Amino acid sequence: MSDSSPTSTDSAGLPSHITDGSASSRGSLQERSLESLDWPRVIEALSERAATGMGEELCWDLGFHDRPEQARHALREVGEMALLYAEAAAPSVGGVMDVREALTASTKGSVLEGPELQAIAHTLESLDRLKRQLSESAERAPLLYARAADIQAHPDLAAWLLGSFDPRGDLSVSTYPQLSGLRSKKAKLHTRIRSTLDDLRGQERFGTALQDDFIALRNDRYVMPLKASEKRQGFGIVHDTSGSGQTVFVEPLEIVEMNNELKMADAELRSEELRILRDLSERVAMIAWDVFASLRAAAALDLILAKAKLAADLEARVFELGDEPAMRLVAARHPVLVLQGVDVIANDLELGAQRRALVLSGPNTGGKTISLKTLGLAALFARAALPFPCEEGSQIGWISSVLTDIGDAQDVAEGLSTFSGHVLCLVEIFAELKRSGPGALVLIDEIAVGTDPVQGAALGRAVLESLLGAGVLLATTTHYPELKALSSSDPRFVNARVEFDEREGAPTFRLSVGRPGSSHALDIAARTGLGADVLELAAGFLDKTGADVEKLLSGLELETELAREARVEAEADRARAAAELEAAVAERDALRRKTRELERDLRAEFETEVRGYRDSVRGAMKQIRQQQTEASAERARQRINEGAGVIRDRLGEEAELPSADQLDPASIKPGLRVRISTFGKEGVVADEPDRKGRLHVEVDGLRLRVTVGELEQARSAGTASPGPRGTGAKESKKSKKSKRGAKRGQRGLATRDVEAAAEDGGCATAFRSTDNTLDLRGERVEEALDRVERFLDACYLRDFPYAFILHGLGTGALKQAVRNDLRSSSYVRRYERGTRSQGGDGITVVELKRS
Repeated sequence: MSDSSPTSTDSAGLPSHITDGSASSRGSLQERSLESLDWPRVIEALSERAATGMGEELCWDLGFHDRPEQARHALREVGEMALLYAEAAAPSVGGVMDVREALTASTKGSVLEGPELQAIAHTLESLDRLKRQLSESAERAPLLYARAADIQAHPDLAAWLLGSFDPRGDLSVSTYPQLSGLRSKKAKLHTRIRSTLDDLRGQERFGTALQDDFIALRNDRYVMPLKASEKRQGFGIVHDTSGSGQTVFVEPLEIVEMNNELKMADAELRSEELRILRDLSERVAMIAWDVFASLRAAAALDLILAKAKLAADLEARVFELGDEPAMRLVAARHPVLVLQGVDVIANDLELGAQRRALVLSGPNTGGKTISLKTLGLAALFARAALPFPCEEGSQIGWISSVLTDIGDAQDVAEGLSTFSGHVLCLVEIFAELKRSGPGALVLIDEIAVGTDPVQGAALGRAVLESLLGAGVLLATTTHYPELKALSSSDPRFVNARVEFDEREGAPTFRLSVGRPGSSHALDIAARTGLGADVLELAAGFLDKTGADVEKLLSGLELETELAREARVEAEADRARAAAELEAAVAERDALRRKTRELERDLRAEFETEVRGYRDSVRGAMKQIRQQQTEASAERARQRINEGAGVIRDRLGEEAELPSADQLDPASIKPGLRVRISTFGKEGVVADEPDRKGRLHVEVDGLRLRVTVGELEQARSAGTASPGPRGTGAKESKKSKKSKRGAKRGQRGLATRDVEAAAEDGGCATAFRSTDNTLDLRGERVEEALDRVERFLDACYLRDFPYAFILHGLGTGALKQAVRNDLRSSSYVRRYERGTRSQGGDGITVVELKRS
């Protein structure tokens, strides 16, 4: 008898070192379940569609509703927003900026700077616009309008804040006239000092002492750059030395008193500006809590709008949400695959009170796992109030949680084989169900895989029946014949198979419910390239019963495929006939309409001409009576004859009916200019029609989804992209008009870009030019800093509001040296890294003090 003690095990028969703590190192079951269902990719796609930073935060933090009535209410809100979005009438939240930090600072007594106050003003203005838009859509979107009650925009304060600043971002002298005199006084002092310095530079005693021919500022005082060797010659007060030590910055004695006056004038001006900014900050603090509530409402609306945008891109719909755990999906598609642009095969999936377990079988690479994930994502979309890509008639019940065992659970570091890893996951699922109770959806990919087939099938059946006993909905994939046969003896189970094309030797990715499928292992192996001798040997080893079952299943699949093809062909014939009839009726109605329009136009034109010639006859008769000459009578007779002839010609004309403008679907390509008959608008085709004849057309900057049947030839033929110019041919008036319109559109777009940038405030509104940009790339730090000093001197004297220093990324040494130097510069009001459009971190944008 051995004296060694056995390894301790848990109730599942696993060694305790596997179950103790290993779950935490692998992440929680809920986290792994969400990851296996690609939920993080859904959240990422949602956040990309948010228009504000606060809305994006809500997207990333998207949780699941606790009760079905909450989710239903949220889904109705998304439905209202989706309707408005489809009509290009969705409320705009893009101008709402995240000003929470500035609001908090104001409540603590801080004085806000101009850019912060302007950002708050633009945000209040955008909130006011948002509330008005919600009010205009109140009848069609009452739930969204209800959210407008939380928005208090304070338009009067917004107008006052905006009027407090001029276009350059300085406090406005129109609003605060007392600033005009202070600024004028300071400007005159600047002019006097510069004039004096210009005179001094022209004097002989400074001729050889000057290091460079420019004026500089040090410690907010005007100075002159002199050679270091001249600093003891009594020219004035030394304030600074250059980085190289070769230049000293001297304040000449002649301007010391003027510099003192300038400092006092500047202090007086700054004191008054600070008083005004403090007053504005206090006004903001008084309404800060209203703005916080408004920002929360705007962020919530941004989240709803992001959901609506995602639903549009997925071609998803707001489904019926039930109270009980059940699911009926009509033509469902995996949303992540749709976002990736994959042509996803739509499938019907159903689980409910009677048939609570779905057993999926069929060939590998056939989409069984995709079907599992589609079920899981549908349950998650319902809990998160997201429309799902399915068709009308779909219903998703309330699923309390989604637990999965999908993917390879092998973990060498934890000592887990594939089989042990799957069993451990099952242990966690049972433990979670014991805590949470019934109502969950459990998804298991390849149940009991990785062990002896006979024992694996027995274990798999035991797990499935135990899970059903715990009150869950269940879906699993398997190759075990014993599990495929469960539906014949247990009404809770239903089989589904991924169809296989026997003639092509490949899966079709279509799901067929009610019958198990063959694994087609030998067929797939043959298609993959395994030798015929090996396959023939394998066929001989097959158990006769198993081989007969596989043969029977394959035969049934082939018959089903033939029947499906016949049905599809019949449906196609019926659809073609219906489409031809509809097109004929539409063409007849169009011809009738155009005939009536033509008759009306001809009648009106004829009556106009008759009135004109009647007036001519009266005029001729009057002329004859007045002049009573033979020549005038002859002229009148000729005029009457000409008019009568024209009328006879018009009466004898046969009006040609206009030809149909309907487009041939085969001619519709991206870039083609078309007319949308239902809107009476022209636009440009953006993509190819899909299988249902749906496509996108861009009209006046909007992207509309239409059908091929709504498209006609454009009144101005051609595509959106201009062709080559002819040689010697004059451009048509229509072409010139189109180009003028395009230029106006470009100017309008540029204006909108500038206005959008101005809403951000600060250096983001600055624009680069050759004059205000210094390129230091490739230079040494010491030389570069000297150039920065001279460059800032020049920019300040030219009264530039912004300057750009292009240092590149490199090792970062030059960038850091430049920014360190800017901290102590008397010219610099503030600086920051460039925006993406300005050059990113490879450029530093400097906002200069006003001279």
